[in-house]
Amino acid sequence: MKTQGEDQRNKWQPPPRPDWVQRINEEGYCMNAAGVVPLDSVTLLESARRTTGLSDFGADDWREPFEILCKSFEEDAELNLMGRIRTRSEMLQLLEARLLIEDTYKRHPEIDDQKVTQPIFVLGQGRSGTSFLINLLAANPDNGAPLQWEMMFPCPPPEKATYRTDPRIARADKLIKQWTRVVPQMEAMHEFAGDLPLEDAQIFALNFMGPSWFGQLGQVPSYDAYIVTVDPMLGIRYHERVLKLLQWKNPRKNWVSKDCFHMDKLPQLMQVYPDACFVWPHRDPVRALASAVNLIGTVHWGRCDHPFKGGSHDEYQTDPEMSAQRLAAVIDVLEAGIVPKNQIYNMMYRDLVGDTMGALASMYAHFGIEFSEAGKLGTRQYLKDHPREARPPHKVDMSDEAIAKARHAHQRYVDYFGVPVE
Repeated sequence: MKTQGEDQRNKWQPPPRPDWVQRINEEGYCMNAAGVVPLDSVTLLESARRTTGLSDFGADDWREPFEILCKSFEEDAELNLMGRIRTRSEMLQLLEARLLIEDTYKRHPEIDDQKVTQPIFVLGQGRSGTSFLINLLAANPDNGAPLQWEMMFPCPPPEKATYRTDPRIARADKLIKQWTRVVPQMEAMHEFAGDLPLEDAQIFALNFMGPSWFGQLGQVPSYDAYIVTVDPMLGIRYHERVLKLLQWKNPRKNWVSKDCFHMDKLPQLMQVYPDACFVWPHRDPVRALASAVNLIGTVHWGRCDHPFKGGSHDEYQTDPEMSAQRLAAVIDVLEAGIVPKNQIYNMMYRDLVGDTMGALASMYAHFGIEFSEAGKLGTRQYLKDHPREARPPHKVDMSDEAIAKARHAHQRYVDYFGVPVE
């Protein structure tokens, strides 16, 4: 029997490519693109060492994930020339950042004395308002979100005096907006900018344990199958290491961040961040799944000619049974009391978009965090500068059969949290 995810993938149609992108890819079809733009581990490591003049990558727990990821890029992803260029660039960026992080710690071991207290983690399915929520939280000057530029170029560590004027912001902005230059339709689905937060997955990627990030750089099902067998504590410990470095010269009162995989490792996050606050915006899972299929196909189309090859992302977004199992697992964690009820706030998507300031005020009150006048002012300014109605419409389409299957699969989740149907 077809799953809802498979049904949606069959219906999805790729958008037209910009002429300049199409011409680059056509040139790649007649050359040895893998030889011209290699993605093997050896050449990536050599290039990162040569560029930075450094050789110490720190603890070795990242090496096996890195090797398997590189192998999956070469054997699974079927990247076109533009895809190979972009993916190699982003892999080198991660390796170079890791070398610089470890060098900075070596020269300044006192960074490890930093404490990360009461971080706020946004949970939830993709396309359920998590990006909107993290941008709102980041607009509050009392909070600190890891921004795109500092996740891409964390060294030298950001400084408070130059945090909003650092030249790395413009460099990161140019690179991250390449996503929408290559696939303009992405603009309707996600906001990109060097000075905005994106996903914690980019920090986990520095330890090569960020499947949701690497799944956007290429279709890597063999890496996806492997990474679920790896102890998530390894990635979370490195996540803490990066946050300590980022706050060293630019203190943050409350870190705020989000990642769709946070849902799957709540017990481990609690071990590293025992006072963590979790915010979960809930949206009709049928709507969220349909929207995710469109996003995933469009992302992959920016790098390869065969999106949805090999069942990429089935395990956490496009298959209703698998999606429902993930959500049910979180319910089990909550029922077991692993996450105390006062450390999680459940927010309805319709409240987030319909009464944004009220929803945020309730969330802050739940955690005993002051929603200061400066915080309210920053949040209102973000809403004024980024009206949701100004964004291009993101259209999705589902068959009646697909909707019925998804509704049945997610009944426990909908009933447990009282999620309204859209």
